[in-house]
Amino acid sequence: MAQIADIHSHILPGLDDGAKDMEESVQMLWQAWQQGITEVVATPHYSFMYENICPDRIRALCKEVQECARRKLDVDIHITPGQEIMYSEDVVKLLEEGKLLTMGEGRHVLIEFRPEMPYTHIFRAVKDLVFAGYIPILAHAERYRAIREPGKAEELKAQGALIQLNFRAVGGKWYHETTRWCRRVLREEIVDFFGTDMHNISERRPDTKGAVEWMKKSLDEEYVERALWKNGHELTKA
Repeated sequence: MAQIADIHSHILPGLDDGAKDMEESVQMLWQAWQQGITEVVATPHYSFMYENICPDRIRALCKEVQECARRKLDVDIHITPGQEIMYSEDVVKLLEEGKLLTMGEGRHVLIEFRPEMPYTHIFRAVKDLVFAGYIPILAHAERYRAIREPGKAEELKAQGALIQLNFRAVGGKWYHETTRWCRRVLREEIVDFFGTDMHNISERRPDTKGAVEWMKKSLDEEYVERALWKNGHELTKA
């Protein structure tokens, strides 16, 4: 079984549309552990619906959930604080003021956009974050149709962005447009990180199997290890 670092999850109870209580948080972590996930970055939403300007609460909940999971499940799973940040013009200011969390207290920032966002907006956001000294990670990059155009993902990488995909998108049916795009950028080794984007124990539970099986059959072994484990592990150590 591959060892996996999951850098995108909604496991903290009561903060957003993720886990509703501590019991569901622990159950999600058990599902994740059974699939080889030993490192998890908790990334509650910052958005119009879920403001979550509460870094100390996020840090505290990470410790509580980790301790509860270790006590109840007897598993050595590590939870790192972070956030999934819906980009807006005030994000850099909020980061500088310490009101929003980077990934693992380092300089990486998990940024999301609305799926219909034009490429020029995404490009400008990447440039603004990089200029401010941050390293933007595009959350579930498969959702942004604007970057599927030839050369766009590569251009964002050249500007300093990193790419995160959701496992489910990679493990989908080969004839689905999104899955085909994900597998193309993986073959080109453009992707840096993976996330389950787990929210609950039912329809949005952690699900890595299809993606990991395809990657092991189709991609370079060293690249698979970097994308599934090493890059995320280094992120949690920042």
